[in-house]
Amino acid sequence: MERRVAIVTGGLRGLGRAMAFGLARDGHSVLAVGHIDADVAEIEAATAGTNVSGHILALVADLRRPSDCDRVVAMARERLGTPQILVNNAGLTFTTIDPARFRRPEPQKFWQVSDDIVRAVIETNYIAADQMARRIAPEIVAHGWGRIINVTTKLDTMNRPHTSPYGASKAALEMATEVWAKEVEGSGLTVNIVVDIPTLNALRGTASSGSTACARGSDILLW
Repeated sequence: MERRVAIVTGGLRGLGRAMAFGLARDGHSVLAVGHIDADVAEIEAATAGTNVSGHILALVADLRRPSDCDRVVAMARERLGTPQILVNNAGLTFTTIDPARFRRPEPQKFWQVSDDIVRAVIETNYIAADQMARRIAPEIVAHGWGRIINVTTKLDTMNRPHTSPYGASKAALEMATEVWAKEVEGSGLTVNIVVDIPTLNALRGTASSGSTACARGSDILLW
């Protein structure tokens, strides 16, 4: 299998980390991007002395900032080579939108969410993915092969009451995915969405559980 270079956002924890490790185990080079400094040392410790050592480069960045997106892409090119795979997994969820949701007597209404939280969720869940995709796509199209994978969620999570603006941010990313896919059809670049682990397992007919269930690099290359 040809070695590829991948960028995985939200790649230092959870599902993103599982996908980063899956790609690395298959011999691909991965720039895993997160937002918590301590996670970098944890990734380095987890890879030391393993078969993925040297295949994962951990980096902290705020992908809401265009300059940080530029820095991430430049780092990938400088240290690993031309990026051919982008996994847009970074996201803010209900713990950011309403940390006290299970302790409050009544669910939070959309008008009770602060401007700062709305902006942070939309910028992280949609705008960051858009910014990264626009920086990666031209070079992928020029070379004739690549993958952009956007991690979203199920419809019944998107339209769940008392979770705004999470669903709106993921719906925007799904519609963008459809538009991007149509625009690059036939170019060698494919653009797809990935939803939650139970759905992935059902589609693949597996009984696996946990974030490593979908983490084979070979799966990602097929999307």
